[in-house]
Amino acid sequence: MHAIQVWLVKSIYAHSPVADLMHTHWAWPIAESFHFLGLCLLVGCVGTFDLRLLGLGRRVPIAAVHRLIPWGLLGFAINITSGSMFLLTEPDQYIYNPSFHLKLLFMTIGGLNAATFYLTSYRRVFSANASLDAPTHAKVIAAISLTAWMAVIVGGRLLTFFRPGECIGEQTALLLTCVP
Repeated sequence: MHAIQVWLVKSIYAHSPVADLMHTHWAWPIAESFHFLGLCLLVGCVGTFDLRLLGLGRRVPIAAVHRLIPWGLLGFAINITSGSMFLLTEPDQYIYNPSFHLKLLFMTIGGLNAATFYLTSYRRVFSANASLDAPTHAKVIAAISLTAWMAVIVGGRLLTFFRPGECIGEQTALLLTCVP
């Protein structure tokens, strides 16, 4: 894993145009603002759908809440774009960060969980004879989804607290050795 991390940092850190842009006065705060808005769209829309599957707001049809999912996907796309900009700008602060690894793990769990819903429960939830209450399997998937996206938020917030220490080596940017 360490060899992959070193390779990523070496290949990314070659002063990309994205890094040059992000080091301007307003680019980082603007990207953070977009990242937060994307997070609000993602968790707000997907979280609302998950809560409806769990039984909240039973007077609202599940299909009506499902119409929010494209907005959640837009939020995810915004977050992937802005998050990639952060990574391309300061790879050493992310590649070696255990909080970043956990964030990626829970994003993967959230994505695989969504795929599981659409492959296994979607037809039952939206069938012609579906009840107002989601099946138990869909509720479990919704609970996992909420947990995974909350863990992504926590992992993202903890990024600033688990930054690698000063890095020493041939060049600081290569991060050959980081000390706390």
